[in-house]
Amino acid sequence: RRPKRRWLLAALRSLLLVLIALVLAEPVLWIAFTKAHKPQILVLIDGTTSMNTRDELPAVAVSEFRQVLKGREPGANLDPANMTRLQLLKATMTDGPVRESLDKLRQDFDVRYYLMDALDEARLLETDSANDDEEVSARDLAAIFSANAELTAMGGTLDDLAARHGSQRLAGTIVISDFIQNAGLPALEAATRLSCPVFAIGMGPTESIDLQVILQAPLVLKQNELTSVTAQIKQQGLDGQVVQVQLYKRRLGETTSSLDNLVPIEAPVAATLNQPTVLVPLSIKPDESGRFELVARVEPVTGEVNTENNDGRREVTIKDDSLRLFFVEYEPTWEWRFVKEVFHRDPLIGPEGFRTYLRSADVKVRQTNDLFVDQLVRPRKEFFSYDVILLSDVPANMMTRIFQDRLIEYVEKFGGGLVVIAGPRFGVGSLTRTRIGEILPVVLDETIRPKAAEFRLAHAPIASEFPFMQLGSSPEENRLAWNNLGPIPWYQPVLRAHPLANVLATHPVDRCADNTSFQPLIATRRYGKGEVIYLGFNETWRLRKKYGERFYRQFWGQLIYRLGLGRVLGEQFSPYTDRSHYQSGDVVRFTVEAYDGDFEAMNQDRITAQLFFTNNSGQDVFLRDIELPLARDDYIFEASTTVHEPGRYRLLVDDPVMNEKFEMSFEVLAVSRESARVIRDVALQRELANQSGGKSGELYQLPEILDSIKAAGTQEPAEMQLPLWNTWLVVILLLLLLHFEWLFRKLFNLR
Repeated sequence: RRPKRRWLLAALRSLLLVLIALVLAEPVLWIAFTKAHKPQILVLIDGTTSMNTRDELPAVAVSEFRQVLKGREPGANLDPANMTRLQLLKATMTDGPVRESLDKLRQDFDVRYYLMDALDEARLLETDSANDDEEVSARDLAAIFSANAELTAMGGTLDDLAARHGSQRLAGTIVISDFIQNAGLPALEAATRLSCPVFAIGMGPTESIDLQVILQAPLVLKQNELTSVTAQIKQQGLDGQVVQVQLYKRRLGETTSSLDNLVPIEAPVAATLNQPTVLVPLSIKPDESGRFELVARVEPVTGEVNTENNDGRREVTIKDDSLRLFFVEYEPTWEWRFVKEVFHRDPLIGPEGFRTYLRSADVKVRQTNDLFVDQLVRPRKEFFSYDVILLSDVPANMMTRIFQDRLIEYVEKFGGGLVVIAGPRFGVGSLTRTRIGEILPVVLDETIRPKAAEFRLAHAPIASEFPFMQLGSSPEENRLAWNNLGPIPWYQPVLRAHPLANVLATHPVDRCADNTSFQPLIATRRYGKGEVIYLGFNETWRLRKKYGERFYRQFWGQLIYRLGLGRVLGEQFSPYTDRSHYQSGDVVRFTVEAYDGDFEAMNQDRITAQLFFTNNSGQDVFLRDIELPLARDDYIFEASTTVHEPGRYRLLVDDPVMNEKFEMSFEVLAVSRESARVIRDVALQRELANQSGGKSGELYQLPEILDSIKAAGTQEPAEMQLPLWNTWLVVILLLLLLHFEWLFRKLFNLR
């Protein structure tokens, strides 16, 4: 019997050693399985100040909301006609079918509520009593959320939700908002990253009665010349009504001239609002020169939500002298002759406004004839007073360094207009050896010479946006005019168009060095404050064929007016603010670019100004004197001030050279960007739903929309690792084996 006892003891010790070896090996049991989750529903609520707006709801909406709120909280004022959007949303989430539908979602969905009140983040709504295992009800959340954010950044908020939740478990996103996005990323682009249906629930009116006036007028008008301006009226909810448009003027720069001290011009013009946008032609024949503000006004109509936009304003300069052109040419060409003739007869230019430097002209002629200038490089005061400079077929050695530097400064710093016309004798390729080649709308190559080959000009699609490319009074006349140009016998090839250029006309066949784009023949480019227009041929005089000067005058007239009237003419004193509208408490920055009479830096360290405020009665109130110290570059003066009182302001800046006052005006708004617009963006609401496969609707339709959301369980792969050695079972077994082994030896006196 003793051998059996010994074998039993050996077995116990062997089991003990095996168990100890297993513990030291640390074995782990790995289990893979599939786990089912509830799909998620995200509810995003607009938390911006526009939700505090009290809307005039249509009768149908009022009736529907009364049914939704019927019998809730006896004694409380729950009339939807007297509630803000936020109050209406809170009331429907507190009790009734909307709350019931939202809470019913919790049976099949993991519902998370977020507030949209930041630029790039959605704030999770939670109550103090909520824990991880308990979802809060819609009623609990209605008591805690608010609407205080100043900007609607729907795109950034949706982007944040996409980053947090991905797309694995999302069954849909419910967005309750007025969809008036005014900051951040585009909402449509961000919604695609959610990869789930968006149920867009709209709040706020879908339309309202409103009227906006925009005045379109040239920046410069000629005294005693009849000029047409246009009042653009945009209307909503006023179809078929007739309004009166009155044109006013106000002289700028006078301390006694308030913003509402307007002088009527002619009689008012009646306009029938039969389209969303109506253009009303007006006319003005200025009888005095100076700087003025033109105002096109329509009196407020009954029911308008915003009457602040019933005035269309435009600052203009009325000149009693001519626009000034400077034509640089080597020898007379047909283009030079006919351009001269056209503008000699133009009322805004005339003989007084046209000057030319003709290299081949006799020196005595250049010195005695008022048409000519005797030297290419003119004094700074004269050179920078030109409104447009035309540079035609000239050799590179004629372009002195002083002329190049001055011409570039003229365009870049003073907003001058430059027209470069290629010619067959020298070609513009020679300009590659000058600085002028750097500012052109095309990239030149000195080795490429003009190419003789007949062709017809091909228009680029963008040409329709430039008036000087639209000849005649209709598309048919425009085609007739350009066909009248006929075959052009030659042109100047270039390497390619500049990346910042707009190409308006090209060769129909010949291509650039990239073998893709066509050779540019008419192109334009912004350079600094000015604009440069390039013509790859000097044959536009052929537009005179058959129809005389009609189309030729229209082309060159509109081109010159675009360049010449688009700049502040002859002004070496330019004041401006960083914006035209501010919020209460904003800082307004005033800037003045000031030069002396020779367009050189002024020899002083500060400029003075006076700030005025227009009170509720329309009278100007002097606020304070402002000094603008020299800030940088020897000609830029800057100052800033904080504005608090909502209303309209004007700053009169003293020009120490001309001894005049320049006026700039701005407005301080009492409302934020959120409150400035009250009409729901229905287009964005519907597009969010359509592109994602969701639905859009009203708040009172939310129960019906929620019932259409079907729950589909989400299966997710999962795994579990169980350590076999680090458990209570192993410890107990080890202790039992040790105990029985010791006890067995003691009972049977075994060692």
